[in-house]
Amino acid sequence: MTTEFIKNKITDSGLKFTHQRWVIYDALHQADSHPTADQVFEDIKSANPSISLGTVYKTLDSFVQTGLIQKFMDQNGVMRFDAIIDAHSHLYCKETHEIKDFRNEELEKIIHNFISGHKLKDFEVEEVSIVFKGRKK
Repeated sequence: MTTEFIKNKITDSGLKFTHQRWVIYDALHQADSHPTADQVFEDIKSANPSISLGTVYKTLDSFVQTGLIQKFMDQNGVMRFDAIIDAHSHLYCKETHEIKDFRNEELEKIIHNFISGHKLKDFEVEEVSIVFKGRKK
């Protein structure tokens, strides 16, 4: 992922492009398992000693508020962050507590068709989140 790509993502969301935002977004986007703010901080602090944990928390929160990333609470009540904001499912390992993205167009189409064909009374579905729970082999 290029600096220009990240710069455009950040500025297109309405935020000013800064070195701190670039480093934090890049670390989050490269993460495999939906890190916590503390994990993002651990990933970037050695190369960026001037960035504080508070800056990471505030930056991630501003990313969420502008729709650049999403956050969700995992099965243990821990807040996690995801740079992928389009529809996708997750695989959750009960032993390691890792969360990985899972994309399957067939499944997404089935869900979309089901929701379209089964209107829920007095309720509009805006988002569907599927988590497959199990153990890594």
